[in-house]
Amino acid sequence: SGRKPVHSFEEVLWLTGALAREYERASISAIYDVIERHRIDVVYSEYSVPAIIAARSLGIPVFGSFSYTTQTSYASDPGKAGDVRELVRALGLPDIESSLELFDWLDRRFVPSCRELEPIEGEKVEFVGFMRDVPDGGNGMHDPAVLEDEDALSSIEDGKRNCIVVYLGAGSVPQRSIERVVASALRNSGRDVYVAGCASERQDGRVRFAPRFDFSQLLPRACCFVHHGGQNSTMDALAYGVPQVVVPGRVFERIYNAESIERVGAGVRLEQFNSDALRAACERVVEDASCTEAALTIRQSLSAGGGAARIVQAVEDDGVACRS
Repeated sequence: SGRKPVHSFEEVLWLTGALAREYERASISAIYDVIERHRIDVVYSEYSVPAIIAARSLGIPVFGSFSYTTQTSYASDPGKAGDVRELVRALGLPDIESSLELFDWLDRRFVPSCRELEPIEGEKVEFVGFMRDVPDGGNGMHDPAVLEDEDALSSIEDGKRNCIVVYLGAGSVPQRSIERVVASALRNSGRDVYVAGCASERQDGRVRFAPRFDFSQLLPRACCFVHHGGQNSTMDALAYGVPQVVVPGRVFERIYNAESIERVGAGVRLEQFNSDALRAACERVVEDASCTEAALTIRQSLSAGGGAARIVQAVEDDGVACRS
């Protein structure tokens, strides 16, 4: 998968079969059945094209998740949306070019992020921040209502945060290269280094390799998180106020996340994955206190979003308003 560049969310939908005529028809039919059988009042689409089409064709309010990179204006591939265009036209709905235009049909779009990271404009957009409870990572990381950045900063400065966590997932860099480069770059860093996603457990000095680690135990101790730019990894780092080194490979969303983190000053994007570059990037984010300060600032903004509870309340309130 690392050899396949992915340029847009429309390409993701196409690659996974979610734009295929047979899938769309079967899914829309199944959603119709559920709506009628259970007298559904409101539909929520988690990036589901059939859910939006079904709700709109039945005149039911539809809400959904959204992000900067799922905008048609960011990146699209209308050539892969032919089946969806035909279905939309057959149902008597407004014509579209790109399947991503369907997300503009949502009565409200909920972004699990903040405006600083994803500067989306529009009246129907609501930023809800973290979708999970913000962790109490210890070492001064408290509930967002009483978070004191100075406490979190002092916990890093006094050495309580002194390990590096590495998780590059699949597709960014071959696993053998990950293990070789990390060992060469960080074995003499003076810190414990944990590399997840490996085939087996082993240790090279203070560098530990394993298929998985409990990140909820490691990130409160981490002074740097090296990862592939996936949404979950990006948000986990911010939830714990950890500076990031992002290695996005050739996937559009990961590239955007890397650029966004670098833009707000909470980490750096690493384009060349080699020992010298990785060592320099880790040293930069660990030694530059502004990276931690930026991570904590974004953490506060995300914490104020309201998360899933805010979505539920908005859907209840707006769903009633839309129906009336």
